[in-house]
Amino acid sequence: MILLVYHSQSGACAKLAAAVKQGASKVCHVAVKRACDTEAQDLWRAGAVLFVAAENSGALAGEMKALLDRSLYPYLDQAALIPAALLVSAGNDGRGAAAQFERIAKGFPFKLMNQTEILRGDPQPDQLEFARAWGEALAEGVNMGIF
Repeated sequence: MILLVYHSQSGACAKLAAAVKQGASKVCHVAVKRACDTEAQDLWRAGAVLFVAAENSGALAGEMKALLDRSLYPYLDQAALIPAALLVSAGNDGRGAAAQFERIAKGFPFKLMNQTEILRGDPQPDQLEFARAWGEALAEGVNMGIF
């Protein structure tokens, strides 16, 4: 089972998360949760975690950062590496959120499946198609045991 965790204020990340779910669901079961409703136990139970978050003020959006903050210490006791990846929705840059997530992920028992992907602006049809394909490809990799 893949857990898809997202945070969306403007609706852009919600659109991207829906597209990621559509793609990943072609391969396996996908549970979707908002970051504010996700607990550390949800991360532990997942076969992989796909995150969709925004960049706010050059950093990872608050609710996603709060999830990672509240999950860190309970999660450190887990021995298994959980495959994880992030898709950032950015107004103009996104690199700050990507770098912050990748630094945080090193402290978790996460195994990053790929580099963070950044999509800029309000999601356009080609970006939604990218998000669908991203979700499907990562789910296929998890399903095949690559990650």
